[in-house]
Amino acid sequence: MAVLLAVSPLAIAEESEAETPKEEQELKRNQSETPEAVKAHLAYVEELDRRYPDSSKVDPERFMAEEGEKAALIYCRALGFEGPCEPDKGQSASARAGFVALDVDRAAAKVGRFGWFDWLFNLFYSVGVIPDKASCPSPHVLVQMHMDDEDRRNANSRWGWIGATVSNNNTTWRFCRLNWDASFAFKPLANWGNQYDYAVQNLGVFCPPGSRRVLRRHDNEDWANANWSSGGVYPSVNLIGNWWTYTCQFDGGTPTPLMSSFPTLGFGYGVFSPTNLPWPYALANGYVYQDDEDFLNLNFWALSWPDNVMGGSNNTWRGLSRVK
Repeated sequence: MAVLLAVSPLAIAEESEAETPKEEQELKRNQSETPEAVKAHLAYVEELDRRYPDSSKVDPERFMAEEGEKAALIYCRALGFEGPCEPDKGQSASARAGFVALDVDRAAAKVGRFGWFDWLFNLFYSVGVIPDKASCPSPHVLVQMHMDDEDRRNANSRWGWIGATVSNNNTTWRFCRLNWDASFAFKPLANWGNQYDYAVQNLGVFCPPGSRRVLRRHDNEDWANANWSSGGVYPSVNLIGNWWTYTCQFDGGTPTPLMSSFPTLGFGYGVFSPTNLPWPYALANGYVYQDDEDFLNLNFWALSWPDNVMGGSNNTWRGLSRVK
């Protein structure tokens, strides 16, 4: 029933395309193509997954020494910076996706194992889980991704447990970014099959071993777009009113090692999952349905398929389960 409810608004939402004002149609038709810097970042992430199909084989220190600066610069340029950038430690008005520009002198003066791009090492395998409440205990960090959904005849919907996610006419996803140790605790569930798949938000260079990366390109509202983020969303990108977001998907029953229960993190949280992920894995189920931009919608999935965890074409549906 949850899937039917999630899909049913589609017909209503898509009828509003013909109602799109001429000025917005013109804006969309004249919208710049995906910037080359963003394409370079997307291609680089895809290349990393091809080179390292098993992320447990990556030597983080060697990777950082050999191409850490390259990886960081590619991302900074995708955000629109000409050179180095770093996570925003405050609420700077000039921040982009939680990052701010770093001039050459400050970059050269940065101390740490890898200098100005040491932040990349700290995020190497990080993932995000959906907190039950809008806060994350130390050392975990609250990350937010706001999506400005379709304005006309908005058909957003939600059901059941969605944690600290805000779902109204727009959607704000909230995650607790975990450190390496906590991120590595996630493994495929012991039961086999799509019903036992789940996903966490990808907030690091690589997904943890045993998972695969999924990319969703969200075509958000074109007119006066109000997308925003905080906390640092690497490797996701928000530009020109569109989100490119990554998740790490664990497929039920493969590959080993497996886990029989979700890790205890010291706070209530959930993950993306099919709405029929059963107890005792799921303590509660739910979904969030987003009515994405209707006019000339350019949504797509890439890298791999999300199976029953999430779906949609011109709109986006994500299943959720509280697991702790």
